[in-house]
Amino acid sequence: MYVYIILLASLFSTIGQYLDKHLVNLGVSKKDYCYYMCLSTIPFTILMLIIEYFTQQLRFYFYPLPFILILFAMFFRYKKLYTVVGCLKHLNPYEDSAYLSLSVILAYIIDLILKIETFNYISIISIILTITGVFILSSSKLKIRNLQKSLIIRILSSLMMGYVTHYILQYWSNAFYMLLLNLMLTLIFSKDYTIKYNKEHSNIIKWVFIQQTFGFSFLYLSNYLSSNSVTLSSYIKPMSVIMVVILSMFIKQKDKKPNIRQIIAIILVIFGVVLINK
Repeated sequence: MYVYIILLASLFSTIGQYLDKHLVNLGVSKKDYCYYMCLSTIPFTILMLIIEYFTQQLRFYFYPLPFILILFAMFFRYKKLYTVVGCLKHLNPYEDSAYLSLSVILAYIIDLILKIETFNYISIISIILTITGVFILSSSKLKIRNLQKSLIIRILSSLMMGYVTHYILQYWSNAFYMLLLNLMLTLIFSKDYTIKYNKEHSNIIKWVFIQQTFGFSFLYLSNYLSSNSVTLSSYIKPMSVIMVVILSMFIKQKDKKPNIRQIIAIILVIFGVVLINK
């Protein structure tokens, strides 16, 4: 069952990344991207909340820990969303996916420190392959300071979001957690968005909702996997990289397709990430 969920989540993630790239090409600002993504998530979470209620999966325990953790989740989600635009301004989706795979290596190192995982030779090979692949993939783009900053923040915020989500979902159901998280973020930033401003950006809003059809589905499935195991959710990374590369082959523009060197680098990253989960 988990295999099908991972494949489906990876597919939704892949489509969502290309729609994110389209939004960046349309000129969406970092602030608008963050706000509209949180806003557009709300109707999807309400629908899932209703489904959870009728399927008796709705869960909410009134303990202080998840309320404290959701403040961290808000911060990490905000940072993660805010840096998407900065990354995709300079990177193609397949490059973005490969770089984000580094979060799996970082998650493994954290698990080692927490003594959740044990160190072995396969892990060393995995780390070497992944880092080698990233170095081969690295180009003059990584010399751009804003891109470096956005990538580091995005990788770290995605990683920490996974751990925070894992512990929150021990107390709350997936839909309830996602609704509260995005509702609180939307309310915080809503004062800067008037009806007139939203009308002027109606095309952006339309594409955000289209993206969220796939983005929310990915996030919901990813959270479901995280609630069982952070390791399980990490399998999405290599699968989404594979799918993004395959999809890039069908794009007409040559500058949007990976060259031989980049393909070799991405293969190394994929093997490295897969091995870390062995």
